[in-house]
Amino acid sequence: MCLFLLAISLLLPARAYSNSDIIINHVLTDRIIQAQDNSIYIGQVLLGFTVGRAKFYSLTQIVLEKGLHHGKVVLLDPSGKALSDMEFPNMYAQTDNTLFSMAVLWDIPFKKPGDYFIAIYLNEVKVGQYKFIVVDKVE
Repeated sequence: MCLFLLAISLLLPARAYSNSDIIINHVLTDRIIQAQDNSIYIGQVLLGFTVGRAKFYSLTQIVLEKGLHHGKVVLLDPSGKALSDMEFPNMYAQTDNTLFSMAVLWDIPFKKPGDYFIAIYLNEVKVGQYKFIVVDKVE
């Protein structure tokens, strides 16, 4: 279940982009720290998990054109079924090339090993999908 969301906007220098480079960063981590100056730091980078319950963050940074946008982050199991999602409605970019950070705290029971995915949607269009691996418990 998604428990946390964070949307922070910063300005980037002007540049042209297409759907392929709307996402400028995506990471799985054990924690997210927001400094007093609104900069974001992450803890340990996570590459995968073992079967069982996992609590972790995904942090996706995207560049938006001027206007109102709707974001969505979806966690998919190996069959492509959505296990959970988080919506980011009303992301307003005052200018082109505005950076938004979409942070989600996931608390998910991984029931079987395999390739899982986090899909990123912007205005109902999939703009990225990232794979991570869940393995059987190591003895």
